Amino acid sequence: MKKILIGTTALVAVGLVAGQASAAEKIKLGLGGYYQSFFKITDQDDIGATSYRTDSVVQEGEIFFLGETVLDNGTKVGVQVQLEGYTTGDQIDEHYVYFDGSWGRLLIGAENSAAYLMHYAAPSAIVGHGMATPNFFGFTTGDNQTDLTYVNETSDANKLTYFTPRMAGFQLGLSYTPSLAGGTGGSSNSYGNLTDDAAGRQEQIVEVGVNYVNKLGGVDLAVSGGYLKGSLEADAIGADDLQVWSLGMNVGFSGFTLGGSYINDNNGLEGNNDMDRWNVGLTYAFGPYTVGGAYALSTREFANGAGDDELEFYEFGGTYAMGPGVNLSAGVQFVNADSDRASARQEGTSFLIGTGISF
Repeated sequence: MKKILIGTTALVAVGLVAGQASAAEKIKLGLGGYYQSFFKITDQDDIGATSYRTDSVVQEGEIFFLGETVLDNGTKVGVQVQLEGYTTGDQIDEHYVYFDGSWGRLLIGAENSAAYLMHYAAPSAIVGHGMATPNFFGFTTGDNQTDLTYVNETSDANKLTYFTPRMAGFQLGLSYTPSLAGGTGGSSNSYGNLTDDAAGRQEQIVEVGVNYVNKLGGVDLAVSGGYLKGSLEADAIGADDLQVWSLGMNVGFSGFTLGGSYINDNNGLEGNNDMDRWNVGLTYAFGPYTVGGAYALSTREFANGAGDDELEFYEFGGTYAMGPGVNLSAGVQFVNADSDRASARQEGTSFLIGTGISF
């Protein structure tokens, strides 16, 4: 599969340069991005000596540096670099170049995989947060701390990704990540070389994403599937080749959107260490308003006899579109973490209100 993917990429690259394309105009960078700020009041169980605040302000945002030009042969060539809007260890995450034409889209650099980008999950009425990123709680113990159903094991690691043109509603995407030695949070190995043969680390990771998006009468339908297969660089006790697969669907009709998704992840471990997550949500949009609720359940079994973890999320909320790119959201989230281990049991409730701005 590795040889096939590399060969396909090489053929696409030859097609790009064969037409003696010259840029009609040099790429000029512009700005884009988003910013979200929320005030939250949270009641969450203490774990041992760790206690949590009842009120705080949380923020998340990025500034995009992006530009694109069209070559004489019609191929679009672009670049994007995403800068976090606050100080963090992952100051720059996604950064990549792309080539886009009638033959499809080729992306080279640090970006999420095709299986991630083509996925559909439970809809949320809380802009920028909700079931996809429930980050209003804190966790200090346990191995089951998210309800994400996105195939995100390679995250923003450097990779090659190709998307086919969409035909009759269908589109296929392929990603290849040589190694996770360079990190998964946008860090890269700008030249030089990466280390090899690390015990338990994954390499030669192939990901496949496919989705179908179409309007059938008055119904909007989106269905997705994703698959990831990795290989161990070197054996380690208890380690195995990484394998993940996911499914998702959204159905929209007369302002309603119903959707859900599922993922199975072996965590790169031998035996029965799989993590299973699923979620479902319903939203209703009317005028500038969107309201809705969602539920998610994540379970993990441990082959070493340490017990099972179970994590539940509930969410209810709404968003008011105040103007172009400006939203006001409010809602409540509930979390219930149950486990055979007392140190991983926790409950919490979070009330939140804030704004999301895109530019």
